[in-house]
Amino acid sequence: METKQKIHQIKTLRIGGHPGELPTVLVDNIFYKGMPEVTNQKEGSFDKKPVLRWMELADTLSDKTGVPHLLDIMAMYPEAMNRYIAFVSDQTDRPFSIDGANPETRTAALETVKHLGLEKHVVFNGITPETSSEELAAVHDADVRTAIIMASNELDYSPEGRINALRGSEEDGLLFAAESAGIEQALIDTIVFDVPSISYAAEAIKLVKKEFGLPAGCSPANATYYWKQASRNSLLTDGFAASNASAHTIAQCWGADFLIYGPIKQAKNIFPACALNDAIIAYYAMKRWGIKPLVKSHPLYKMF
Repeated sequence: METKQKIHQIKTLRIGGHPGELPTVLVDNIFYKGMPEVTNQKEGSFDKKPVLRWMELADTLSDKTGVPHLLDIMAMYPEAMNRYIAFVSDQTDRPFSIDGANPETRTAALETVKHLGLEKHVVFNGITPETSSEELAAVHDADVRTAIIMASNELDYSPEGRINALRGSEEDGLLFAAESAGIEQALIDTIVFDVPSISYAAEAIKLVKKEFGLPAGCSPANATYYWKQASRNSLLTDGFAASNASAHTIAQCWGADFLIYGPIKQAKNIFPACALNDAIIAYYAMKRWGIKPLVKSHPLYKMF
């Protein structure tokens, strides 16, 4: 790509750049609605031992494959979010993202990370066209510097429409809103609506990198899990792990810098699949464009 590609750093995590330079960052959802280990969604009660095992598995897979990951803390209520943040920050030094189901929960998360001094080590998830000025002010007050920006355009679902939502006109674009909230490192989520629309989200990733040079990705899991629940085709649902991995890795071919892959329990399937794609892409970039991996832990070196 001719456009200079930005690389953002969140603590030790680096994300972005030209395809082949850095591996895809995998974002694993934890404490999501329906996670069996969560015993009370409102209070944030959960069984700690199995949750720790899932976290440790993702860490192990990340270390073995060279694919970095970012925990995405999901919560339905403020009290639960505060407990989850306290637990995760106590158990790991890795950065994480805060992903509340409503403004109240997200605002509580911002206040908590500010209180704990973690504002430079978290990703706010996220800023949308519906994000209010009050919530943007809360992001600014929390001094959080990194956020996921959801490039949604209800008037134009095309890849180009998502670029227009980011750019906007004068002072109504999503990138302007993020900047006004103090966001210095924008991660662009190009939005997946259903499984076939992953193609549009993937094309939008390429356009984001071409137009802005910003790290971009998407969440195929938003579609694949809904499809699994709604599908009556046992042939496909029985092979969900393979289908789900395929839906995610295809976005890497369009330059995805990150993938939000849903429940952390899919880590064992997603990490190896994405590692292989990262290695293949890096090999091509090195041989065809002279672009070499920037880290010695890249899957190209870890897996082969």
